[in-house]
Formats: sequence, C-alpha cells, structure tokens
Amino acid sequence: MPITLQELNIYDPYNAYVSLFLNDRFRYNGLHDKLKELPNNFSDFLFDLKTSEFIKERIAVPLGLNEDQAQKVALIVLGLILSDLYLGNIVEITKQKTGLDETKAKTIAGLIVAELFRPILEELKKRHIEKFAKNLPKIPQQPQVQSNQNFDDRVVDLKNNM
Repeated sequence: MPITLQELNIYDPYNAYVSLFLNDRFRYNGLHDKLKELPNNFSDFLFDLKTSEFIKERIAVPLGLNEDQAQKVALIVLGLILSDLYLGNIVEITKQKTGLDETKAKTIAGLIVAELFRPILEELKKRHIEKFAKNLPKIPQQPQVQSNQNFDDRVVDLKNNM
C-alpha cells in the first residue's frame, strides 16, 4: 500500500522532521547542513520512498504503533543516518522516544538494522565508529610479558616501569 502525501509527515524520516521543525529556521538549516555532508548513497536511501514504506508496512502497522510512535521511529531512522544517534543504543533510544516496551523496541531495532539499513549498514557502522569511538571507554592495555628466552637484565623498559 503506497504512502499518501499526508502519511509522509509520519513515516518519511525527512518529512517527519521538517513537519515538526518547519518554523524553526535554525533546526531546519542545521538539518540541511548535515544532509549536504551525507554520502550520495545515504541521501538516496533517505529520500527513497521505500524507506518510508518500510517504516509503515514492516514496523508501524504490524506492531500497532500509533502515528506519534511511527513518526518517532522515522525520526530515529533519520538520527541514525545522520549519526546524531548511536546505532549501538538503538534499543534504548527506541524505548525512550516511543514509550514502547523492551520487546517491541528490540523488534523495531532488529528490523531497522537487519532489514531497512541492509544496503548501507557497513558504511553506516564505519561512520558511527568514527564519530562515537572517541566517547567509548578506553580498555587499559596489559603490559606485555617478555619471554625468558629474550630477557636481558641490562635492558630497562621505561614504558612499563614508570
């Protein structure tokens, strides 16, 4: 069932955002600045009607989402594509923004990641790692143990002895 013009403001990520912030020139211009920086395949994906049809037909209708929840899902998709939201937190983000329970949030996250984002997933993961990796906690590296065969007591490893 194709998307109607009225439904674009609910299921289409771009239109859902614009319909909420059309009178806020700062947010509207900020969105367009971010869109200009997207790779072509991400822009094509975002503006493809298949994206909004997927949100409607594979997520909103089968899971019984109301219009507000469906629009929030579309906004989550936009946030993920723009790397404003972290893909690794998609379940928690979905729960928070839609008010849905853990089970539905996991189902929606799975559909978005495994099916909707399939054509762009690898590149999207790379972009998210580049942007969000600096905020992840650092894992302390274990000092390297020297084997007895190569041990020379005249050599001092200043890196590990400070």
